[in-house]
Amino acid sequence: MRLNKWIMHQTWEELVFMHWPVSGEELRPFIPDAFELDLFEGQAWIAIVPFRMNNIHFKGLPKVKAGNHLLELNVRTYVTYNGEPGVYFITLDANHPLGVFLARTVFGLPYVHANMRLEQNDSSLHYLSRRTHNGYPTAHFHATINPISPPLPAEPGSLIYWLTERYCLWVVRGSYIYKGPIFHHNWSLQKSEATIFTNSLVDFLPPSIFESKPMTYYSASLETYIFPFEKKGRIPRN
Repeated sequence: MRLNKWIMHQTWEELVFMHWPVSGEELRPFIPDAFELDLFEGQAWIAIVPFRMNNIHFKGLPKVKAGNHLLELNVRTYVTYNGEPGVYFITLDANHPLGVFLARTVFGLPYVHANMRLEQNDSSLHYLSRRTHNGYPTAHFHATINPISPPLPAEPGSLIYWLTERYCLWVVRGSYIYKGPIFHHNWSLQKSEATIFTNSLVDFLPPSIFESKPMTYYSASLETYIFPFEKKGRIPRN
């Protein structure tokens, strides 16, 4: 990847990874057939990831303070296409109407409108979200996050490294498969505890999956660079 070819910069702040193991059989119906589920030691995973996106700007354009930040809450899992691993987003809730419109129309990503709020104090974060997108079922999320360790890099080969060190997303737009390359330095993560009060973002899966506490990690800030989407294949016709 040629690093000078990026088109958009974003700072991801107050980001929380909440992961649950899930069986591939239960997850498979919600993933396009073009992709293979990516498994860690035979296990599929699903995540809920809330964060604040800040300092959004396109390369070569002036930085605009108004509208250059948003709150996002995505539901993601992990797939491969032709053996290449990446992230697959099931939904991405956000509180930025223009950003939702552009992401849906330009990139084909499943962004949806939501009213969102982030509240912080010295020891915890509180994320609240209510989906408002026309044509989508209402979905609520409310959780408190408490970091409980110092920031540390994930060890290569570990599960959390496998889950978080991902450098592209995969999306289907029309009849084609696209790769969205992303660059960032390795995550510095704090082990955390999540108390989830409301979670209807994942009602498409059995509720028993989410009865256990998620594996939770927190990152204060990470600089990221987005690259042009690449057309990688065509959906086979039946």
